[in-house]
Amino acid sequence: MKKHDVKGLDISLMRPFIEGLLKNMEGGVFTIDLDKRILSFNKAAEWITGYCLEDVLGQPCRDIFKSNICDDSCPFDKAIKKGVPINISEAIITSKEGYQIVTSRSTFGLKDVHGNLQGVAVIFRDKTEVTNLRQQLLQSEKLAVMGQLAAGVAHEINNPINGIVTYIHLLLKKLEQNDVDPETWKKNLRLVERETVRIGRLVKNLLNFSRKSTPDLRAVSLDRLIERTLPLLQDQFLLKHIKVTKQYDSDLPDILGDVNQLQQVVLNLILNAVQAVSEQGEIKISLYAEGTKGSECFVHLDIADNGVGIPEEAMNKIFDPFYTTKTGEQGGVGLGLSIVNQIMKAHHGRLKIKSEVNKGTTVSVRLPTV
Repeated sequence: MKKHDVKGLDISLMRPFIEGLLKNMEGGVFTIDLDKRILSFNKAAEWITGYCLEDVLGQPCRDIFKSNICDDSCPFDKAIKKGVPINISEAIITSKEGYQIVTSRSTFGLKDVHGNLQGVAVIFRDKTEVTNLRQQLLQSEKLAVMGQLAAGVAHEINNPINGIVTYIHLLLKKLEQNDVDPETWKKNLRLVERETVRIGRLVKNLLNFSRKSTPDLRAVSLDRLIERTLPLLQDQFLLKHIKVTKQYDSDLPDILGDVNQLQQVVLNLILNAVQAVSEQGEIKISLYAEGTKGSECFVHLDIADNGVGIPEEAMNKIFDPFYTTKTGEQGGVGLGLSIVNQIMKAHHGRLKIKSEVNKGTTVSVRLPTV
């Protein structure tokens, strides 16, 4: 087999390939110099940690990551002093927002053409979800989740079915008595229609929740997506005389996302706001970028309402399947926020909710740019 001579290879030809590889790989990659200051930080590292490149350049890695493995000794000393690769299966770092993130990492030395060590490269992955699932499975009470889901499905479907059966019996009885009042029949048939639609909505949400499809990530203009989505809710706004205000930063960068899934997120969040406000309520939609102009790393979407708010004791449950604070004809089935949260995780995004009873709720979505 003929061997290829790579000694005369023009390194500049490899630069676009390496930069593209680092930008598009799912694993986080950063490099540090011999003083342990950060020299580079790829897109996936931004997604995982919530830090922009400009936040970390030149900063000591210990100050940025605040890792538990930095407490006793620096994990990079061995790689810097001896050039020995290091693999760590579990290391906890702290995100920009203060979240604890479980990561695995591989570390190796970076040498120049003369063989002199110039720094260290680190490849790391977010293992938080896997770690959390492992911990949950070890707790016996978590096995009851499937039972709760089954009970939730049975309960949510059983209620509208009972209503449908009741009205059908009522209509049959009136038919036997030759009591055919058009207005009464219209009213009862509308109730049957409403309950049937409710079942359809539940089944659709269940399918969306269980499907967990991988998003088709492409460049998406979030402001244009919102403008295409708002007309779908126009009747809801008019019915309750809701005032909708918009505040968008100019020249927003595109985000990386699946158009259909992100539209579902926007629809769910705005519909939640519509259902939370009373007559003549207000909903404010804000879009703004994070980072230096021209190199923004995240786009934020805030949806704020002045509705009923969410009780403090409910905040830890709002992402649980079948948990809902909605009652009456709104017919909440408690899957909307679960689906939104699932989609956001698949998009390397963040979702935050701040709420105060009788004052309103603000839902904040943070998505990485292309």
